[in-house]
Amino acid sequence: MLGLALVAIACGGGSGESPDTTSRVRANAQNEPVVRAADPTAAAEITEAPAPTAEPEPDPTPEPEAAPTVAPTVAPAEVPSSESANTTGPLSSGCGAGVASGTTTVRFNFEGQERVYEQVVPVGYDDSTRLPVVLNWHGLGSSGVEQLAFSDYTALADAEGFIVIVPTGLEDATGLNSWELAPEQFPDRDDLAFANTLLDQVIETLCVDDTRVYTTGMSNGGYFSSVLVCEMSDRIAAAASVAALSHADSCDPSRVVPYIGFHGTNDEVVPYDGSGESSMAPGQTVPLFALKILDEFAEFAAEAGCDIEPRVAQLSPQVTSFDFQNCADDVQMTFYEIEGGGHSWPGSAVSLAVSEAIGLGATTDEISASETSWAFFQQYSLDN
Repeated sequence: MLGLALVAIACGGGSGESPDTTSRVRANAQNEPVVRAADPTAAAEITEAPAPTAEPEPDPTPEPEAAPTVAPTVAPAEVPSSESANTTGPLSSGCGAGVASGTTTVRFNFEGQERVYEQVVPVGYDDSTRLPVVLNWHGLGSSGVEQLAFSDYTALADAEGFIVIVPTGLEDATGLNSWELAPEQFPDRDDLAFANTLLDQVIETLCVDDTRVYTTGMSNGGYFSSVLVCEMSDRIAAAASVAALSHADSCDPSRVVPYIGFHGTNDEVVPYDGSGESSMAPGQTVPLFALKILDEFAEFAAEAGCDIEPRVAQLSPQVTSFDFQNCADDVQMTFYEIEGGGHSWPGSAVSLAVSEAIGLGATTDEISASETSWAFFQQYSLDN
């Protein structure tokens, strides 16, 4: 079904409906809100049903502050060029390899199996300038191709000059592509080892800044980004999760990882309120879905030494931010609650076009998860 939707996109098809002109809260290079006109287009389908993990923690109950006024015509700040941020230090082994710009499917062998990932090399790539890398993990039952479309990262990577790597997971016992969320969840594979090897592969084949590697993902991939925050903090400079995240009791990062999250209050796949019930498992109570999402994020913030009570601000009618302040190393830890949002990717043209129609719920056009995440990522490297 998603394949057909993507064909419709390629052919210029759309939903035929004109979206309203609600302003979109985005972020500039200083991570300040920037308002732009909505711009949705075409279509995709994602299948989700993440696997169980830890028990829930108490729910933080901050009271919202008065809503700040978002200026309707704030100009986007200038984004630092690749040259200003990424050219110091030794070149990675992939510099000078002659890889061309564009989106390609890459295959390599890992533990005796062929693994596949989508690789976005931005326009203007010259293989002598080290670029940042965003690792982008799909949801349960999806693929790298689908996640790349759903998260709307290709045009952003071209515009801002960074590399995007979107791998496809292996099938679980039910035949759905997935990511391992706990050690030995799948005895026949080790997705944490795969993530490390994948990053090694990217460094060996492309000219990258290995101090500026970031992780993001949707649903099962959002959970997996949480895993990487805990288990690959020495390699991940910052992280963002969409429509799922959880904090494992065993989480023990070697450094504080700046982290942001996005989640809709009407998500029926990964329930925001920790109801335990999911549209993917009707009539069942799943431990993973009994976790209150904001509580889980608050655990990451507590681990980072942030204030217990976040600063709460209404950024737009649908978007509320929970900013945990005074964190160690002055890192940012911010959670974005999407009022009425479903199991969707905020601001994505594909998600705006089809998520509600295929049962994943509404997508807000008031904030772009991809643009907000990239503006956030740009502030951090392993060196600061």
